Amino acid sequence: MPPGIVLPPGSFSTTGNRRHLLAMAWPPSRFPCCGKWDEGRAGGDVEGDPRHARRISQAEAGKNELVKLTQTGFKKMIIKEKDSCESAVKELEGILQQNLSSEKRALVERELAALRKGQKGEKDAAYLINFDFGNSENWAVIHDLRLEDNGLVAQIDHLLINRMFDIYVLESKNFADGVKIGDNGEFLAYYNKSYHAIPSPIEQNRRHIRVLKNCLNTHDIMPKRLGISIRPCFRSYILMSAKSRIIRPEKEKFDTSMVIKADVLRTTIDQVVDKMNPITNFTTITKICGSSTLRDVAEKIASLHRPIKMDYAKRFGVDLPRIRSTERSKPVSRERKPYYCWECRSAVSTVVAEYCWSYKHIFDNKVYCKKCQKLVVERRNGKRG
Repeated sequence: MPPGIVLPPGSFSTTGNRRHLLAMAWPPSRFPCCGKWDEGRAGGDVEGDPRHARRISQAEAGKNELVKLTQTGFKKMIIKEKDSCESAVKELEGILQQNLSSEKRALVERELAALRKGQKGEKDAAYLINFDFGNSENWAVIHDLRLEDNGLVAQIDHLLINRMFDIYVLESKNFADGVKIGDNGEFLAYYNKSYHAIPSPIEQNRRHIRVLKNCLNTHDIMPKRLGISIRPCFRSYILMSAKSRIIRPEKEKFDTSMVIKADVLRTTIDQVVDKMNPITNFTTITKICGSSTLRDVAEKIASLHRPIKMDYAKRFGVDLPRIRSTERSKPVSRERKPYYCWECRSAVSTVVAEYCWSYKHIFDNKVYCKKCQKLVVERRNGKRG
């Protein structure tokens, strides 16, 4: 075991394999039960044996140390919040005020209802994620991440990354009346007193992971060990509303274990760690990084966010010049969401980010602050010279 490896104290509880992982990876100075864990494991499982009492004492000491550390205040690691949908809602509401045919009005009303419903589902899930993970230095949280890669697009609702570079790609779904999953993995949403086929969020998330992998490789984001980039482990989960009814097929026919209620995400992740074997998962343990490295990786990923504004007026064939003018003059919601300079990690405004994207051939589709933009240009000119 490489010296100095520290498992995230805020990420695991002290039961089952989570305690065993801690015992193997924490140095004795940080986790008292590590020093003689092997000796305790070698025997003393019978009450009355001195080794049994020593083992229990060491485990309790380690548990108390862990609890103390998890109660320590951490710097928030919520790297990016969800972008505002206020302008889209206002535009759709403005379209509904126009003289529309009954068919077109029904389409606009359906779009507005879906937008509000999806927004509520993502907001509820984001609240639970921030509550469970936002205050831990061992998890980085990214909400509402839109990635582009060679013509492929991924709109990821939530991204969770821990210090072992387990990347949880989370898709929020808000089916108030329930959803049914067929034997072949097809999804049916229940509304208007009947089931209707919908795209599979499982397959949707699989495509998201593919784009995310490509972006990590293209932009060389992952840190390196011995000159080799660390390979993250991607885990996919579909977060359903806590009140949604889920009708599942038999597990033998189709595995739906990745479809869970949003309020049990933390418990589910703890169970995943419980099933890990410290011996067979040695490679995972050796990937553990510091909180600063985790934040750096998460900020680089967040800097790849490419927001897009849907032109609903054009989509529905409605001319709304005044609404468009108003929206352009008030880009408040987008301005609140900072991007990060790829070079120095400082926050930059949306205007600066869009400037870099407009000169992607110079800045390699990355975002730089004004100071670092000059450095990039100088480096490029130096190479040419």
